[in-house]
Amino acid sequence: MFSFRILTKLCLLGVLAIGLMIALSAMNGLVSERQGRQRDVEQEIAGSYAGEQTLVGPLLWITLEDRWMAKEYSRELSRNVDVEKRAQRVVQIYPDWLRLDTSISVDERKRGIFKARVFQSKGGLTGSFRLPPSTTWNTRPHATTRITSTKMILGIEDPRGLSTVPTMKWGEHTLDWSPGTGTSLHGIQADVDMPEVETPIEIPFSVELEVHGMGGFFLVPVAAENQMRITCEWPHPSFTGDFLPMTREISDEGFTAEWRVNALATRAREGIGQGQQIHGLQSLGVRLIDPITPYPLTDRALKYGFLFVGITFASFFLYEMIRRLRIHPIQYGFVGFAQAVFFLLLLSLSEHVRFGLAYGIAMSATCLLLAIYIGSILGGLMRGVGFGALLLLLYGALYGLLQSEDHALLAGSVLLFGLMAAVMVLTRNINWYELMGSGEGRKTPPPPPVPNMPETPA
Repeated sequence: MFSFRILTKLCLLGVLAIGLMIALSAMNGLVSERQGRQRDVEQEIAGSYAGEQTLVGPLLWITLEDRWMAKEYSRELSRNVDVEKRAQRVVQIYPDWLRLDTSISVDERKRGIFKARVFQSKGGLTGSFRLPPSTTWNTRPHATTRITSTKMILGIEDPRGLSTVPTMKWGEHTLDWSPGTGTSLHGIQADVDMPEVETPIEIPFSVELEVHGMGGFFLVPVAAENQMRITCEWPHPSFTGDFLPMTREISDEGFTAEWRVNALATRAREGIGQGQQIHGLQSLGVRLIDPITPYPLTDRALKYGFLFVGITFASFFLYEMIRRLRIHPIQYGFVGFAQAVFFLLLLSLSEHVRFGLAYGIAMSATCLLLAIYIGSILGGLMRGVGFGALLLLLYGALYGLLQSEDHALLAGSVLLFGLMAAVMVLTRNINWYELMGSGEGRKTPPPPPVPNMPETPA
């Protein structure tokens, strides 16, 4: 039968553990609040700088006017008369091939202690248009067709990101850009003189382009053959477009990636013809992410907070029972509260220094404090050092879990199973009834009775 004192203490420790879990949940809310502030700062910077950038084109936007004669009944003349009809239509001509070769540099913008990463892209678009014969414009029988306007359109998601006015060579001519496109696409446009040709011709083009933005850089594959090559000094790319790169090389110095997409694999032209905006078109490209931001890592660390509190309380309780010590629940509370403050210290430090350094400072300070305090509770410095070493091992294992995102669940499960196995092995020979003071220790079974042997006659 369990002693009433032990049962009362277990209940108090349970209430204390629940209170610490509530405190950890409140810290989780603080992490979410700070992470939300970080997103707000990124949006503020994007609002005054430029957001994600997606390029479309260039492409030719041709407006045609058809004229033809049609018979219509005239009520005044009471007969059919010839009436001239007019209709306008738009034809898009897409590049025969298109190649974008650009290099991206990364910089920081700050609002107080919060920061966001921005990029500057510098490169060139090259390609060619295959113009059809002029006779193909007329698709209506007995009609004449003329070109009313021809403009070159270069779509860009956020035109504020144009660092300089692009220089475009169209054959032997240099085009002058003006803002807007007059279509559903954001970007710029330039008037083009459409040549009258009897046979198809190829006209090459080249565009020198400097674009800045934040987040990601993408290209909409509108040509028959599309190629894009990006070199960047940022070592953490996320290839999140509709097409993955054919080749890529990633190192600590940056990355290089190259895409190849043909018109048969994309619905970009169909989307432009339907009037879709740039963000709704299929694209290929990369986002520049920061995987070491403190908030997701701190949030993941808090998920293991219950494990730290539980292991510490269980170790304390086992040591108390085995050594027959008296540890007050308030002392349990101080130890648990110190572990909860570790996460607050980690969050506040990681906003100013690298996460690894912040973790090391918070871990060292917490383990040193607990080693000194536990040593005084248990009546020996070496006992406190032993508990401090155990906590250092646990915090080191947690840091390994945070750095191994893909295998965090597996590693955490193995760690928890290993701790459970260690406790079971170390306590396998303990007589818990005797420790609890119930008086029911292990009893040696009595020897088997000796059978009565018949007396041998003298």
